[in-house]
Amino acid sequence: MRTFFLFLLFSLFLKTQAQQIDWNAPVPSNALEDTFDLPWPSWVFAHWVWEDESTQESALQIVDDYLSRDIPVSAIIIDSPWETGYNTFEWDTTLFHNAQTMIDSLHSRDVKVLLWITGIINIDEGAIYDYAKNQGYFMKQLPFDNNPAVINWWKGDGSLIDWFNPDAVAWWKGLMDNMLDMGIDGWKCDGTDFSAIQTPWSDGANGFVSRLDYSHAYYQIHFDYTREVLGDDRVIHARPIDNYGLGDVGGTQVSFSPVSTGFAAWVGDQDATFEGLTWALNSMFHSHDMGYLSFGSDIGGYRENDLFTPEGRSKELFIRWAQLGTFCGLMENGGGGEHRPWMFDQETEDIYKDLVQKRYNMLSYLMENSESYYANQQSLMQFFNKTDYSFMLGPDIFVAPFLAEGTSITVNFPEGYEWIYLYDNNQVYVGGTTETLAIPYTEFPVFTKGNALGVDELSEVQVSIYPNPANDVLHIRLIKLDFNNGTAELFDLAGKRILIQNITSSNHQIDLQSLSTGVYSCRVTLDGKSAFRKVIKH
Repeated sequence: MRTFFLFLLFSLFLKTQAQQIDWNAPVPSNALEDTFDLPWPSWVFAHWVWEDESTQESALQIVDDYLSRDIPVSAIIIDSPWETGYNTFEWDTTLFHNAQTMIDSLHSRDVKVLLWITGIINIDEGAIYDYAKNQGYFMKQLPFDNNPAVINWWKGDGSLIDWFNPDAVAWWKGLMDNMLDMGIDGWKCDGTDFSAIQTPWSDGANGFVSRLDYSHAYYQIHFDYTREVLGDDRVIHARPIDNYGLGDVGGTQVSFSPVSTGFAAWVGDQDATFEGLTWALNSMFHSHDMGYLSFGSDIGGYRENDLFTPEGRSKELFIRWAQLGTFCGLMENGGGGEHRPWMFDQETEDIYKDLVQKRYNMLSYLMENSESYYANQQSLMQFFNKTDYSFMLGPDIFVAPFLAEGTSITVNFPEGYEWIYLYDNNQVYVGGTTETLAIPYTEFPVFTKGNALGVDELSEVQVSIYPNPANDVLHIRLIKLDFNNGTAELFDLAGKRILIQNITSSNHQIDLQSLSTGVYSCRVTLDGKSAFRKVIKH
């Protein structure tokens, strides 16, 4: 009988126990691939940085500035402009005088390198544009047009590559080879593909193609060919859903890259305001709805806010966005204006450093859980609603982001579990309740899953046991009162009962002062039906 009880106790412990993360452990190595055999590398879940416009010197400097402050960096995006033109695949040597040396230097720091690209060639690029035009490698507006369609985009006027023309694709891959031969780790594929709405005719397909089919072809070619040449530890960084903050819109009409490539997506460019942060969350909500695995946003917003000079954003916004970014599928920091945390003040640097530490402590958790989410076409971020944009990151981390200035926030805790505050394990909240909390700027509303509520034989009776961990007194709160006989028991890990008390009210207390520090199991029995909870005594 005792053996069966121990088995039952252990089984219930496993059933209700969330995965444990050591939030204060030393920052682990980026190299977790030997542990996880997944189609994406662990560095996609680590800390990325970038500048809106950079040089060889500034790219190396920003990485070294982070590293010198003991803030690890796992990837850097070399954004535009890095080429002689759009898109020549030739380095502008006035900005990057020896790109191979730069890439090798970054790799020696264990930092991956991604290059910005779009699937367009500008009309002022001369020979390369003329060659592609004469070969029929561009999209057209109509089948009988003699010339390719020319679109106006944020870097000038150009024509879109016809991804349905095998010769055009082979030629473009030859251009990509110039960079792949240098050992880059992926591409930031920017969003000119949406302009295919204006250029729907493909000579390669001998027909009109939808904007969505055009987008998917663009991203898939960069994803597949890069991996074919360099291996499965390469990725593309591309938009999942991006509605540009123009309305609460999701679905295929505002989706970009294929769901199957969405290991390291970002939801486009936002303003450096709390409204911009909320619109980023709206695109994330719709990205979760479509099943993209992992995504995030530019910490602090991409665009600058003229009300805050010279940084381009307020300190408060940057901190709250950095906190949000830490607990998204992708953590990346860059854009227009100032994004270096130490340029705000020492407090901001300290907060940011702690966040990156927490991020790296989550790497194993994210890798372990991402496989099943991807197999089920689910996002690591599972949103509850579009009102407060609270979400789960994986199965065990609950996040309630700040959508406005201030330190007060109303949190709606998910039903079924107790929720332990990340920054103070003595604060435990009951699932299914709503609390208004005061959260200082040094903290963020993040909670880890605690004990399951209302499980086992007492599925119809909610049993809340708090605080957990506990010091001197353990409280047992019963929601349902129609019981005749109730008992509370504590067992040690060997299965030995060390305490039994009768429960006579809906609020029962157990004095723990005489118990040693450790882990116990509490069994609450009401009219012969039992529920088990793990309890930690501090």
